[in-house]
Amino acid sequence: MPAEVNVPLTTYERLQKYKDEFTSALRHPDSPEWFSKEVNEKLKKELLWAAPYDARFPQPRKQRQCFAYYVDFHRCNELMGKNYKPCKFFQNVYRPRKQRQCFAYYVDFHRCNELMGNNYKPCKFFQNVYRDICPNFWIERWDELIEEGRFPAKFDR
Repeated sequence: MPAEVNVPLTTYERLQKYKDEFTSALRHPDSPEWFSKEVNEKLKKELLWAAPYDARFPQPRKQRQCFAYYVDFHRCNELMGKNYKPCKFFQNVYRPRKQRQCFAYYVDFHRCNELMGNNYKPCKFFQNVYRDICPNFWIERWDELIEEGRFPAKFDR
């Protein structure tokens, strides 16, 4: 068993901690802190966090195409109207595709808890990731399915 594992906080937990530490109002738009490298590096390390690379999910660089499809979707809606069905193609392409990762991390968390016990600290990592990338209504629905015994994955393997 590892000695001490440091599991990063979820985005929500980090934002709450940041809010508690800095009760003052947001920075003024003319504040020189916006251009301070130290302040921005500190925020990048402490506040902003992303899940590490997971080889199960390829992460191609699609930002440019995503933005182009986003613009095309809104352009199509303006020119052709909101009910024009071919515009939906652009909308479906630019939407984030996190469903697979979301489900996988949710299952990994529950599988880790089942196999290692509720007090095993590294399991919290999976919980943090799925809480950051999954919509809350999905999580609530999956929790209901687990309670009913109808969830489509096994946690004992």
